[in-house]
Amino acid sequence: MTENDTLKPSEQFPKEMEAPKRVDILSELSKFGKNGANTIELIDSTHTAADVRLNYIIDKKWVLRFCNAPDMTERRMVDLSRLIRRYQVMGLKCPQFIADDNGKYLHPWKQLLCYLSEYVDLPLAGNVELKDVDQLNRQVRESVALFAETYRDVDLSETMGMYSLFELSPLDIPNGIDEKQDNFNQLIRLLRSEGEDELANRLEIRHTDIRRKLQAIYRELPRCVFQADENFSNVLIDDAQHFAGFIDFNLAGTEVIINQLVNLAGFDYDEKQTAPEGAEARLELAIRHFQNHMSRMLQVYRATEKEQQALIWYAWIVMVAQWPNFCLFEKAIHDGTLKEEICELPSLIADLPEERLSVRVSEVENRREP
Repeated sequence: MTENDTLKPSEQFPKEMEAPKRVDILSELSKFGKNGANTIELIDSTHTAADVRLNYIIDKKWVLRFCNAPDMTERRMVDLSRLIRRYQVMGLKCPQFIADDNGKYLHPWKQLLCYLSEYVDLPLAGNVELKDVDQLNRQVRESVALFAETYRDVDLSETMGMYSLFELSPLDIPNGIDEKQDNFNQLIRLLRSEGEDELANRLEIRHTDIRRKLQAIYRELPRCVFQADENFSNVLIDDAQHFAGFIDFNLAGTEVIINQLVNLAGFDYDEKQTAPEGAEARLELAIRHFQNHMSRMLQVYRATEKEQQALIWYAWIVMVAQWPNFCLFEKAIHDGTLKEEICELPSLIADLPEERLSVRVSEVENRREP
């Protein structure tokens, strides 16, 4: 196989668009003051014609990236560079962007934008067989909590994070509503199509009430700028499979801290268990899962009393409208195997007392008011 073959984009890359050749890659690289290359490897993570992502790894030192993301502006690159330095100060490995001699990060190339970053020679968690998934998840969550405690309300970005409610992230702007609202709307339409109008009505009433409560206070809650996409495809690990850092800051943004932590804790409805076990048992398991993870993070991040209250409301939204949870409800309704049991979950969630979602923190002295 020749290098031309290895630099050929995937089938997702639009056929009408020209991809860089080796000579183009070397030419763009030189504009950032880096000359020559022994090896060039392409990782094409293109999704659609509107979301092209060509990543050329050069000598395992640099990554030259070609994309057409409209939200990647010079100002955005400067903001992300400052954010990455904060993660590096925390001791995490995160690839920094490289500016040219004029201090510019972005270069136009035909229909795409080009920029250069460092290459961190560590494995991604999503590419290896992990010995202890739970331990790595815990390390990531607690690192995010420590980052939030360290950089609470520091140098906030005007770009909102992917979990943001009310204020739209770049991914939300085309729809005009935040992702959780969109997921909830889809769930309601799905329930009504199945003749579950009474359940849909109860969910809508509860959802509206909780959104109203959050909307009244969310602007008063502490915020932080996060990498914001902490899944294993972006998590770097060391030789001992311990959390070492992040790549891919494209979705980074400002987030209400307690909302970020709630989303990281999440709810596990025992999806892998395909035998009936009862909706109440699944719900109880999910709540224990959530409270255990949140309690650990709140021993690191010192939440105020107002954040403790908002946590309950954000958690309810995640229970019913986080994307994996919506997908579980949708799959159960369409597949039918556990339809009755899984579809009872939204009914239980609609009537769930708020105190069921409260989180005890063992180290009470960690809580503080501003």
